[in-house]
Amino acid sequence: MKFTIGNTLNEGFGLLSQYLGKIAIAGLLVYVLPMVAAVLGLFFSYGFDIQKPELQIEQGIYLPFGIYMLVSIIAALLSISVLTDIIIKGEARQPFSLGASIGRGFANMIPLIIVGLLSTVLIMVGFILLIIPGFIVMLGLYVATTVYIAEPGIGVIGALKRSWELTKGHRWQIFLILLVVGILTALAGGAVGLPLGLMASTIPPVVSLTIQMIVSSVASLVTFVFVVAIYLCLRRAKEAHTPDAVANVFS
Repeated sequence: MKFTIGNTLNEGFGLLSQYLGKIAIAGLLVYVLPMVAAVLGLFFSYGFDIQKPELQIEQGIYLPFGIYMLVSIIAALLSISVLTDIIIKGEARQPFSLGASIGRGFANMIPLIIVGLLSTVLIMVGFILLIIPGFIVMLGLYVATTVYIAEPGIGVIGALKRSWELTKGHRWQIFLILLVVGILTALAGGAVGLPLGLMASTIPPVVSLTIQMIVSSVASLVTFVFVVAIYLCLRRAKEAHTPDAVANVFS
């Protein structure tokens, strides 16, 4: 199968539809609830408003902001790990265990964080040198985290190299895919956010904040599914792997 924008978008939406139940349950447990709980806990403890992070910095509330960022990173990496497991095992018709998947996600957390940190450093270097190289590096390493999860034993550096190889020749297509997904999730979020904004004066701040975090978290989960879709499409295009062959990495 060729890697095209249309094919990958169809793959992503198809995966969302096919595994909606499992994605919804797993996403709620490992991403939506932790994110909402973190923000509400900080809101009640410090009056923390994630919509205005610059205000928190000005007020010297560094610890709450750091806590939020840590929870965000862990929840995102754990979500990508679990969603990758759901989709690839589902494609191969293999049994899926949410508990085992979460356990493996936590076991891989340190190397996944290292993959993310190294990717961030390389992207920053690219942006410092010139803007375009920064985008190229960002797109080239886009599936590094998914690679590390889906291909056990590859290692941190191996995941970065593998992502670079898989995305070669398709990076601007990936950029356009992410642009389309970003626009669609923004429009969906705006459909909820607009009436919420109009009713802001009549809704308690805690309710408004909760709804905003749920909408934001769901949008992030959709993006995570497309990360896996991009990875699968790249592997199929580059290596002509069937779903069963791709799923063998979990055996």
